[in-house]
Amino acid sequence: MDAAAETPRKLSGPSSSTDTEPEPAPANVAPPKLPDRYADESYKLFSQVQVEPPSEKEAKRIRDKCVRWVLPFLCVGYHLMYVDKQTLGSSAILGILEDAHLNANQYNWLSSIFYLGYLVAELPQNLALQRFPVGRWLSINLIVWGTILLLHIPCNSFASLFVVRFFLGVAEASIVPAFLLILSMFFTYDEQAVMMPIMWAVGNSSPITSGLLSYGVLWIDTGSFSPWKWFMGVLTVLFGAAVLFFFPDSPITAHFLTKEERAQAVLRIASNHSGIEQKRFKRSQFIEALKDPKTWLFFFHAWSQEMANGLTNQYSLIIKSFGFTTLQTTLLGCVNGITALISLGTAALILWKTKNSRAWLSAAAYIPPIISCILLITLPWSNRWGLLVAIWIRATGGIPYSVVMIWAANCSAGHTKKTTVIALYHVGYGLGNILSPQLFQPQYKPRYIVTWSVILGVACILPLCIVLYLRWYLVAENKRRDALAQKGLINEVGIVEHVDETGARTEHEVDARQLDLTDRENLAFRYVL
Repeated sequence: MDAAAETPRKLSGPSSSTDTEPEPAPANVAPPKLPDRYADESYKLFSQVQVEPPSEKEAKRIRDKCVRWVLPFLCVGYHLMYVDKQTLGSSAILGILEDAHLNANQYNWLSSIFYLGYLVAELPQNLALQRFPVGRWLSINLIVWGTILLLHIPCNSFASLFVVRFFLGVAEASIVPAFLLILSMFFTYDEQAVMMPIMWAVGNSSPITSGLLSYGVLWIDTGSFSPWKWFMGVLTVLFGAAVLFFFPDSPITAHFLTKEERAQAVLRIASNHSGIEQKRFKRSQFIEALKDPKTWLFFFHAWSQEMANGLTNQYSLIIKSFGFTTLQTTLLGCVNGITALISLGTAALILWKTKNSRAWLSAAAYIPPIISCILLITLPWSNRWGLLVAIWIRATGGIPYSVVMIWAANCSAGHTKKTTVIALYHVGYGLGNILSPQLFQPQYKPRYIVTWSVILGVACILPLCIVLYLRWYLVAENKRRDALAQKGLINEVGIVEHVDETGARTEHEVDARQLDLTDRENLAFRYVL
């Protein structure tokens, strides 16, 4: 059963345990109980306001408000992030290799060290996202990130670039997890599945921006100020400042919603069977995340998928090696952005029109990259346009990354567990990106037969098998829970215990969604597919 298709029940605020709502639990199933300090943040909101679930018209109005205030920030953030990621690749043909006296191995390590910083910082950054307001922490890291980009300009050696790019990875480690948490707070699972490819389409269209900027700066004569340095601008710093003042931390505190609308915004996504957020780290949820098999399936998907991402900083060099001039290469590189925009836009449309198609879509999206690898291995070197087309059709590989990343977050409930799963997914992402640039060793030039063979097996066929197995695994678990529900063995209410200043204890019966339960604790939770 698709969680997003369920009709939300009324979520009551704290009430005495003798109240008639919510519905009583089955007599043979004890409701979960926990102290109020460990309840979801929505519990505090419903302590202050009582509202009915929004009507269809009200829900659409609240959703549209959330889309207007959240989605543009996420799209701009993704695009800036990917333009910044493209800077090293674009700089490779604009003079950074000569200015910093870099050889091929050193250039590859500048990509790897960025992701080493990313990997090291991933768990601490996700803990900080749980502890502090998400929007505030995100804005701080964006401003730091933009400042570190500016520090590329005075760098003139491998050592200086090595240090700068390590700390750039540390700052970026919070960006995507913050975006995922915000999506999970404001939107239903089906809405998230559509929005993620849209955001990724905007982000992955960055080669258009980077290519046109590269083409433009080649016509600028600035003397000793090398063309690649124009990419290290201040846009990310300005965007970070905008996030600080205008981006919401959660629907509980969203400045563009009234208190009643905030409560209804929570009720609107009740079908997720997951809370909004909880600011206390829960060790039990952390351990559950580590023991959950699907956590590691998602981890290995991220790692294997990203074993192809070393291409990000190699595209310009590879296209130029086919025999194109620098000017031609900058413009031909734009096509990667166009194909990514079209393919990810199509994926968003498919997810909007269908239900439970995440795994099927992701698996199908690996077919063009598989064909690409085969063409790059087998086509004669003289067929430069055939080789170029093989590079371009790899763009569909962005679909499973964007779809499975939000799928991993959607399949995890409990705030500590969700942040842990997101962190581990991006640890896998970072590990893949540390290793993947090393596939482009000088001895494999110009055909990179070994490289394309590894990418074919590890970054195309293996993740395809993982997403299909994930679907089978989650279908089986949903069927088990459906069987329990038919026997009346699933509880959808819980008890929140409050101790006042005098030591007196009171208990309040609430909807289980307000308890910050994990997906394994809350058997009413259904995994989206």
